[in-house]
Amino acid sequence: MSRKHWVWMGVLAAIVFVVAGAAWASRGQIAYAQIATGYAAKQTCSCLHVSGRELDTCMADFPEDARQQISIAQDGYQVRASVLLGAISASAVYEPEYGCRILD
Repeated sequence: MSRKHWVWMGVLAAIVFVVAGAAWASRGQIAYAQIATGYAAKQTCSCLHVSGRELDTCMADFPEDARQQISIAQDGYQVRASVLLGAISASAVYEPEYGCRILD
């Protein structure tokens, strides 16, 4: 094999190593985002449908930095919370006799 081939193999290996390391290092942040979106969806659903408040007042319950990062969408009795342009999201639905629950 030529020297050029070995250089490209080394570059490719370095890229794979960096991407794998970044994925491993961010696993905690991804888990946190999944928990946070589930919490936001359930809390907002309860705020809207159980407490009868408006979406703006429900969003005011979250810390300022969370409000800037999370998107909330309401469709009837269903509420969807997402972060990272929808890459991580969770939904909750209101059932009149039971309240709100997170959807699978």
